Amino acid sequence: MFNIANYFKEGIKKTLLVTNNGATSHNGPWKQAYTNTQVERWHAGEFSAAEFTISIDYNNANKEIVKCIVAVGVDYANLSVVGRSNLGNDLVDLLISAKTGYEGAKFIFTANYFQNQNPLTS
Repeated sequence: MFNIANYFKEGIKKTLLVTNNGATSHNGPWKQAYTNTQVERWHAGEFSAAEFTISIDYNNANKEIVKCIVAVGVDYANLSVVGRSNLGNDLVDLLISAKTGYEGAKFIFTANYFQNQNPLTS
């Protein structure tokens, strides 16, 4: 019988330790990329930063992965792409807008969110 507790234990500094070189895999639900497709949205008071990994899949010959980080203030957010890899063609612009010829490409994303440690004031 599958027991998820067999794959985790408490790590150093109360982190979650994935045992036996375990990994995670992701499979949707996916969205489709068109012009200005919104990946994620939250209220500024909820999180102060996030990191995203976005996997874009158009077809067998056109795939891309983008890693980006976002810092969020009261009236402003700053997004930086820190890594990008593909099979020869950029499929999207950030925020997700499909490049010409790749409209409708499917994408999924993972995110790590970081909560505000101080209340936001304007």
